[in-house]
Amino acid sequence: MTGERTENCRWIRLPEGGVCYRVVTWLVGAVEQEHWERQQTTKSQLLQRMQQAACDGKSGEVHACEKQLNALNLSTIAEAYDFRTRDALALTRVRGLREAMHADEAVLGFRLGEGALSVWMQLVDERSPREHLAAWCAAASDAPWSGQSLISQQSSKEAQEELRQLCGPLSAAVDEEAEEEKDATNFHHVTVLAEEAVSALLPDEGKVIVDATLGGGGHSELLLRAGASVWGIDRDPSARAAARLRLKGKGDRLHIVAGNFGDIKQLLNERGVHAVDGVLADLGVSSPQLDTPERGFSFRTDGPLDMRMNPSQERKAADIVNNADEQVLADILWQYGEEKAARAIARRIVQQRSRGPIRTTGELADVICSVLPRKGRLHPATRSFQALRMAVNDEPGELERLLEGGYELLRRGGRMSIITFHSLEDRTVKQFFARVSTPELDRPEWPAPRPNPAFGAKLITRKPIQPAESELANNPRARSAKLRVIEKL
Repeated sequence: MTGERTENCRWIRLPEGGVCYRVVTWLVGAVEQEHWERQQTTKSQLLQRMQQAACDGKSGEVHACEKQLNALNLSTIAEAYDFRTRDALALTRVRGLREAMHADEAVLGFRLGEGALSVWMQLVDERSPREHLAAWCAAASDAPWSGQSLISQQSSKEAQEELRQLCGPLSAAVDEEAEEEKDATNFHHVTVLAEEAVSALLPDEGKVIVDATLGGGGHSELLLRAGASVWGIDRDPSARAAARLRLKGKGDRLHIVAGNFGDIKQLLNERGVHAVDGVLADLGVSSPQLDTPERGFSFRTDGPLDMRMNPSQERKAADIVNNADEQVLADILWQYGEEKAARAIARRIVQQRSRGPIRTTGELADVICSVLPRKGRLHPATRSFQALRMAVNDEPGELERLLEGGYELLRRGGRMSIITFHSLEDRTVKQFFARVSTPELDRPEWPAPRPNPAFGAKLITRKPIQPAESELANNPRARSAKLRVIEKL
């Protein structure tokens, strides 16, 4: 068993928080076809029961179905690992997968048997688990793969515990490295419209540019590479830690500031900067925030009802959900989420919280599903969760202050480059850019157009720039992104 652990079951890296995946595939004959068909039929029935129970608000039944699904998967995996291949050549080729496991940055660890392969992974480049699986199988393409697989979600703690039980503890070197980069490795963000947003600012040596949404440092890295000095602002400490790690060694051209981008002018003025050559902002919530259950942004995995981009902020989503007046709740859902059923959802929330506080994302999603049964691909809770996140973090107010303060900071010829992800943000940016780039105002009751007192910029993008198909193929979450740019005259 010790030899098995060191050779065929191996840690590669620690989980980085958030959602992990266990991906299992096997060779032809490792799972009886009758067992597989029975498993698929039962799985389909359980998923239908779970969906109906979620819509009915029966969280206990949902958890019971989840346990049955997990037991079903484990029985299939156990059968695959019990298989003993008679084809020594196939076994040798399967074991050749070790190099592919170590080369894939998404892989946390793996277990390799005679008949089956299990891999624990996290998404790092927006490829799906099935796409990663195809690449692993291609590394041993001559092996008789069955084409069947089981893919299940886990928390990082569950994945870490499974690997620890199978492979033993991590080496001291890996543990030490993981501790050193603990904060930073919780934040893996795929930068959207990176080249387009950065090149629009015309970065060059001697220029000073503010990256108002520092995130993981993707945009800042390109700005620094072009020779510019960068002031990076972010309210999320995990994002700042990740950017600091990614951009270390950039010398005195990088300045990282903790704060809200709405305070851009004040934050820069306090540090002796009163004029800049560019302002960049990549709005909305980041992938690491969405994919970390503990942050409470998403209904896809159950977690505390939090949604704070700055964890030290007092107000959480739970405070709004459990304390706000019914009319206030309805207004939030309608104004920020454009949710047509805002009043009905607010009414149901108030009814539910009278029986006890709503504490988790799963509980809130169940309440919303009890009002809006699922139809099509969009989850019924999507708009409501967006609205609550925007309210918790005052995103509309922050954006308005960013536009005003960032525009005032721009020196003549300076540019502002803003990436939005939904219609409310884009409308705000579009209207502000139109207001400062329109030379004259006209109304039907006026005899002639009048000079616009706010005029002082020109539009660089008459229509918003959107991601190319090549970017969407690697990052589907970028699909709704729009980039708008102005230049101060």
